[in-house]
Amino acid sequence: MSLKEFMALILLVEIMIVIGMLVWAIPNIIDGIIRVRRRNKFGKELSRLFDINSLDRNQIEILSKEYYLNSKDVQLATRRQFKESVSINEIAPEKIKYFQELFQEYEQDEPFEGLPSDVRLHLERVRETIGKQHDHMLQPLASQLQELSDESFRKQKKMWWISVASLMIGVASLAFGAYTHFSPVELDNNQLGISTKHNKQINKD
Repeated sequence: MSLKEFMALILLVEIMIVIGMLVWAIPNIIDGIIRVRRRNKFGKELSRLFDINSLDRNQIEILSKEYYLNSKDVQLATRRQFKESVSINEIAPEKIKYFQELFQEYEQDEPFEGLPSDVRLHLERVRETIGKQHDHMLQPLASQLQELSDESFRKQKKMWWISVASLMIGVASLAFGAYTHFSPVELDNNQLGISTKHNKQINKD
């Protein structure tokens, strides 16, 4: 096998590794995109229904199931609609208040949504001990833990890509080392002949 063929084989192996990683990652990416679209569509539906007849909390829960959304998704959707209600030129105080109260209700019911399950379990126990009326005392802690959790997720994602790149470089380096060890480059016959004549000339002198 020539060096060119060998390098082509290494390139093929690395392409297969990348494809395998993408096959694993793409479904998660697609699922995230679909969820965001459903959430945005749900929020626009809430905004449209408010102009006709605003829904209460139970009706919103039923409608969210139709979009396959959880409480965290509904909370994010109401927050987005609150932002859009504030940002429009013709401010509607009733609409702003409606989405603000919805967001606050969900935030009060699920103050630790988005945190890892083991952390959320401990915070829920503390919440039960001090009473729900003192939720505001845990909010700064929950916000800080959420930021740390998000930062940890970003670092893990970055390290995952670094690991993939390191794996590809390692495979190429190991394979190239094995190739050069077991298939040493042979000298050209002409170069070998010139080297032999040169050695003979030195020996005569």
